[in-house]
Amino acid sequence: MIQARLARLSPAARQVVMAAAVLATPASARRLWQIAQLGVQAGVEALEEAIKSGILREEEARLGRSAHYRFTHELMREVVYTELGAARRQVLHQQALAVLPSEGARASELAYHARASGQAQEACRYSVQAGDEAVAVFAVDDAIRHYEQGRSLLQEHPPGQSVLEAWEVECLYTHLGQAYAFQSAWEKAQQVYEELIAYGRQHQLPTMVSLTLNRLAILAVQQAKDQSQVRALLEEARRTAQTSHDQRALAETEWSLAQITAIWWGNPKCAFPHGVQALELARASNDKELEARSLYSLGGIHLFEGDFEEAIHCLEASLVLYAALSNEPTASWDLSLPSLVVGAPPTHSLTLGAREAFFWGMLALAQVQAGQVQASIRSSRRALALAKENQNVWAHVSSLAILTFGLLEVGAYEEAFVLMHTALELARTLPQMVIFQLFVHALGSTYHTLQQWEEASRTLAEAEAVAERLDLRLTRASVLSKLCMHYALMGQWEAAYRYAVEASTLRKNADLRLILLDFSLHYEIEAFLHRGDERQAREAVQRLRSRAVLAEWEGDNEQAIGHWHEAAGLAADLGLPAEQWQIQAALGRVYEVGGQHVQARAAFGEAVRIIQGLAQDIEDEVRHAHFLASPPIHQVLQHAHRVSSST
Repeated sequence: MIQARLARLSPAARQVVMAAAVLATPASARRLWQIAQLGVQAGVEALEEAIKSGILREEEARLGRSAHYRFTHELMREVVYTELGAARRQVLHQQALAVLPSEGARASELAYHARASGQAQEACRYSVQAGDEAVAVFAVDDAIRHYEQGRSLLQEHPPGQSVLEAWEVECLYTHLGQAYAFQSAWEKAQQVYEELIAYGRQHQLPTMVSLTLNRLAILAVQQAKDQSQVRALLEEARRTAQTSHDQRALAETEWSLAQITAIWWGNPKCAFPHGVQALELARASNDKELEARSLYSLGGIHLFEGDFEEAIHCLEASLVLYAALSNEPTASWDLSLPSLVVGAPPTHSLTLGAREAFFWGMLALAQVQAGQVQASIRSSRRALALAKENQNVWAHVSSLAILTFGLLEVGAYEEAFVLMHTALELARTLPQMVIFQLFVHALGSTYHTLQQWEEASRTLAEAEAVAERLDLRLTRASVLSKLCMHYALMGQWEAAYRYAVEASTLRKNADLRLILLDFSLHYEIEAFLHRGDERQAREAVQRLRSRAVLAEWEGDNEQAIGHWHEAAGLAADLGLPAEQWQIQAALGRVYEVGGQHVQARAAFGEAVRIIQGLAQDIEDEVRHAHFLASPPIHQVLQHAHRVSSST
């Protein structure tokens, strides 16, 4: 029936119908005439005839777009296309490929016509472009389909007859691997990178091999694979770069070693030389993006070493560079190595945005450690905004966690609680590595601060178990110290002592100078002292509050009062109400022991005032009551009442 209708058409009308069948999508009249190779007048008459026959129909013009034409039924298009014959189909696809680029057609359309016309090279290139177009709007499934199409075309040709240049092959495989990693399809990403390494070795391209080995190493870390596998990949990448005297590949490998050694292996001291060399090589080659990454890595290393001022300096310098980079045009194929803490953003611009978000988060972390709490909150909010803008879950979760630590410090408990719970499901989509651990730590701290002891214990125990399994030493040391504080506040000194010993031992064995995001080391000292382990208590004295606790234990009330007063002043200057009420309560107890009842009453009164202020900000009635009824706070309130009554 369809063939009978076609037979009644004039040759020009059949040409228009055949052009429409080859295009396979609604097309403008001008596009149909061009592919059918008809003039305007002949084209108009042929199109009108095809419409009257009921084979084509017109779609109404819309604002900014002329009328388009399509088959009245898809079955008609299939019959017309099939009956064309292979030779005519190929010619029409070639004509479409010649016409469409000048009309701004999508790369996916061009890839389709190139493939159908037998132009493998163009089909492969347009497939990569189509993947890039799809991934830019987060259509990652579509992007993978296009990249895989290009990969198949590449593999159809025998070795030595590649349809793409080497840099185009690297672009195709790098983007495909990144897209799979974005979806956490780790094994598929690994297979893609291994294929690229084989290609690089076959064609003697050491830079490609070295950089892809780095990608495999970062992928292995993101899967929490054995350290020996990661080390082997990085050492091979380094040897390859050194043998070929490739400074760029060597710089990238040094940067990978710096970030992985510091963040994953928890050894900032060993990471430092790698970070310095990466920075020197980046500056020597005038690679601003790598220079920014290297400054960020050094900032993180200084932070883990406890040098907060230098950390802030490096991180601020990296952000200045990233702000300048965001205004520069970059090649769409040029994907730099992924950071293990921002996942696998599928485009260069998204990678830059995610990194900038994480750099702001790391700056916030350094600021909160340095006591710059308000600055930390501002930096965290900036990080969170950038993470949302770039739709990066990794940076989003880490920014929320770091913001929460700042909010807890200033007593914004309600906001911290809401933020943590709204992001809980989002966090569980991530692998149980550094970022997820940071989030769980923040959630445990939120429960703890709100005096929700059972939830805090369960969450912190989960974080500690995963950190132990993955050998995340920095994270585990921090969580162990937090668990020590948890049980000390509950008066369960045996459990507190056990966690204090574990935290102290881990810091010594791993040579960790700092426990990130933990301001409770003095509880470890109290646990040691309750157990009679004064040697470990003395070794753990690193902070002002710690010295106050030790002086109090030794009966030197005057020195203890001096330390507590200094700590109270510092906490007040920094605006840390959660610290303030605990310091004031401790100061009140020292005064009470020394018989200075007026001063004791004033200190306990100040502690009560701060607690009541914090409680007022908790709008939920159940959490408000739970907060005030928790053992540590209830004890302070009772003690304050008793001291006030007795005086």
